[in-house]
Amino acid sequence: MIKKFIVLITIILISFSLLGCQKEIENYKEETNNSLKEYNYSFNPHVISKEFSLIYGNDIEENFFDFCDVILEKEKTFKCQSNEYFHILLSISNSCFPLANELIDKNKTYVDNGICYLTYVYEDNELDNKINEFEERITNVINEVIKYETKDYIKAIELYTFMSQKNKYDYDYTLDDALKIKSYRSIMDNIGICQEFSGEYIYYLLQVGINGITCSALNNDNSEAHEWVLIDLDNKYYHVDVTYSLNYPDSLFFFALDDKQREYYGDFNKNDFTYADNNVLKYDDYKADDRRFEKFWLAKSYKIDYINETITIIDNNTSQEITYQFDE
Repeated sequence: MIKKFIVLITIILISFSLLGCQKEIENYKEETNNSLKEYNYSFNPHVISKEFSLIYGNDIEENFFDFCDVILEKEKTFKCQSNEYFHILLSISNSCFPLANELIDKNKTYVDNGICYLTYVYEDNELDNKINEFEERITNVINEVIKYETKDYIKAIELYTFMSQKNKYDYDYTLDDALKIKSYRSIMDNIGICQEFSGEYIYYLLQVGINGITCSALNNDNSEAHEWVLIDLDNKYYHVDVTYSLNYPDSLFFFALDDKQREYYGDFNKNDFTYADNNVLKYDDYKADDRRFEKFWLAKSYKIDYINETITIIDNNTSQEITYQFDE
């Protein structure tokens, strides 16, 4: 009888112990799930790189957003001060509203007496389809790539890798195609050249609240003209080249470079950099001299652990795994 009693007590104690362990596991799972906050995204038609206000004045943001709304509503007229101003809005669209360059027939659009008369490439039903397809595409990309609320540079890395893995360079492009450059093409068809890729990347960044502008230059022997992105992370500028990355789609070789590393890859002189396709912005105000992300420049691949907030890289030279905390 005593032995049966002892066995019964032992069973009860083991049961309580197992229940305690199960509860600890459930608590851990709950804490883990609570630490990962999902990224809630909806398409935002009103995004613009902040530098355009420095170039074109404080009114450009409001005017550009009105321009975006006009197109989304398929309206055929809007107030516009000149043909030149219309083309400024269209130029900004390449990185801040790529849909505009696809829908508008700029050769048949004109400004007369303060009114812009828009001509669209497509009829109404097809216009609706194009608008819906574009919004759906952007929404799907952001929701696929950005799963959780996290550091801006992690979001930028994930978008960089997404583009590196899905895009193809258009080797059939010729100078005769220069007027056909549209970041819309690389977004929707996964093919393009550097100007299209840079516009696409900036648009994704703006959609998730990260500022960026184009940066371009001729290399030192004038044999290559190239464009990439200058990204703003924590009020510091870094170069990101989503075109060069196409040849190394799993790497971080061309992410968040400083000026010196940018010059090394491509032989581009920092004194010749052109920002946002305009000569107004000067190098002294856009120096990329921070080397915070130097540890990633030899990463031939990486993996992100959102739960533990770590990024593990595989070093290209040593094949060694190195893990960093997000804040390091």
